Amino acid sequence: MEKYVLLRGKVIDKWYDFDKKAHYHIIAEVNEKNKKIKQYDISINIGTIIEIKDEFYSSNLQVYYDNNYTYNRKVLKNLLIQKKGITECHKGLNLDYVKMKLFPFEKMIHMKGLDRDNVFLTGIIEKHVFQSIGSENFEIFVFGNLYSNKRGMHDIHMNQGSTGKYRLNDAPFSDGGIFFYDKKKEKWVVIFIAFSNQILNTDERGKALL
Repeated sequence: MEKYVLLRGKVIDKWYDFDKKAHYHIIAEVNEKNKKIKQYDISINIGTIIEIKDEFYSSNLQVYYDNNYTYNRKVLKNLLIQKKGITECHKGLNLDYVKMKLFPFEKMIHMKGLDRDNVFLTGIIEKHVFQSIGSENFEIFVFGNLYSNKRGMHDIHMNQGSTGKYRLNDAPFSDGGIFFYDKKKEKWVVIFIAFSNQILNTDERGKALL
């Protein structure tokens, strides 16, 4: 059974799969209490990416990106007191794009997974992944659903406000998010992702108010 969790770890690698359900994969490492090192595959949905005759076609996502995030300091302080590794989320440790005032809605922009002419999601993620790999100064914090095999995470995006077939899965206080933390500069980078068919107007159950 999958669980909604927070992962706190260190970035050590990355890989991609580009297709109709494309993902950017971050490999995070955790030194556990028993001194064993465990790795987790963080699977970030970057929309649909299709290659036709050496050209990539990418769907739009809604993205909030801030490379010096201070908008909700309460969330940031809470992250720093969590243990390294996996923590099951609960009241007081979760994300809700709508109810928690995590960011100004008007700053969320449409962005493709890949784009030659404009800023694109894969490029943003990759910039901070490369910065983090091999550095003791950086940590990554990720909210999402832990696979039943406990080897990785997915659903690292908004998980409410759907207007399509995923409406039945919507729920409040279960959204995904990515936080990169520079310990030396005490600086945060955040990435919040929603699909184009999700809206930031939901009821107490996380269902879209159309």
